[in-house]
Amino acid sequence: MKRRSAFTLVEIMIVLICTALLMGPIFLVLRSSTRTSLRGMLRIDTTLEARRVIKQVYADLKMACFPLPYNSIYNFDDVMQVSGTPPHNSYKFYSFPIHQRLNDIFSSQLSGVNFRDVAEVHYRVEDSKDPDNPFMKLIRTEAFGGKVNTRVLTDRINFFEIKPVMMQPYGKNQFYFLVTLQLIDAVHPSEMKGRVAGAKLDELQKDVILADFFDVVYPEFFHAAWNQTRVNPNWHTQLRSPAAP
Repeated sequence: MKRRSAFTLVEIMIVLICTALLMGPIFLVLRSSTRTSLRGMLRIDTTLEARRVIKQVYADLKMACFPLPYNSIYNFDDVMQVSGTPPHNSYKFYSFPIHQRLNDIFSSQLSGVNFRDVAEVHYRVEDSKDPDNPFMKLIRTEAFGGKVNTRVLTDRINFFEIKPVMMQPYGKNQFYFLVTLQLIDAVHPSEMKGRVAGAKLDELQKDVILADFFDVVYPEFFHAAWNQTRVNPNWHTQLRSPAAP
């Protein structure tokens, strides 16, 4: 009689159990590695977006300007119009456009007044229309040369604030804009449920990404006028806003 070799059901079950015991840790390692990779990519993306936003805000505030008063009395509060409080805050000011052609900024001297055309910049924080996104969006509007350009800089705002302050280093008055920006995101949208934007955060759970930025801006135009006492405006110092004829 010929002997037949085969696996019994018990042997097959033992092999399957051993395979499951070996694959379990491997699956957990792969899952953990994938989650870590996703967190790393999301952190990089959120950080780069925050850097781009803070760079745009810095450039606008650095070139912020205002019409020079004829009495040579300068008030830093006149540079920016602030309305609302975080999270629904708004900031409006004039700024020299750094991306426009020089001929579009300066008027012809033959016109009698050498106006410098400036842009009106408006930052505002609004609620997101996405029901799965509890955070805010930061909108930048720029009016220049009869055109209005509006774009959403980010829709992951947790906290945004521009605070005009005065400091006295070495006993001399200096004026600055303090910019605080927090962007937030998560690996899974379910981790965002129940969260409310508007309050500054220090730390979050491990799967929630927080990009926390702070910057100090020195407004060049205001200090150029502030540091020179009694500068009388003339036809070379006149600014023309987009709303002016």
